[in-house]
Amino acid sequence: MTCFYVFIGLNRKILYSLIDSADGQFSINELSGIIQLEKPLDRELQAVYTLSLKAVDQGLPRRLTATGTVIVSVLDINDNPPVFERRDYLVTVPEDTSPGTQVLAVFATSKDIGTNAEITYLIRSGNEQGKFKINPKTGG
Repeated sequence: MTCFYVFIGLNRKILYSLIDSADGQFSINELSGIIQLEKPLDRELQAVYTLSLKAVDQGLPRRLTATGTVIVSVLDINDNPPVFERRDYLVTVPEDTSPGTQVLAVFATSKDIGTNAEITYLIRSGNEQGKFKINPKTGG
């Protein structure tokens, strides 16, 4: 006959706490251990948070403690508009310029990363006769 002992009581009761909450960015429920966000995230300001946590049992005659680390990586969202290298572009083109000649290349960047930083260029207005074209990928 096999006997199983089930230990219940204070030895099984664990209380959780954050040793480092990233300046209050996160909190932890001391009973469940669930980590919760307390302030909005902005990947462009900080992309990774390292949280130090502690678990303490309530055992008698002594309490036992464990520590751990949680690394939170903030995923990017498309929350930053592209910014042109220059606010205004000015170019003069002689009237005898051959069709197909590149007269200007524009350039913009985004603080986002990955696919959220991909920029598509287009001419919004002023080209009603279709005399100008822009490469949607390069801005040239």
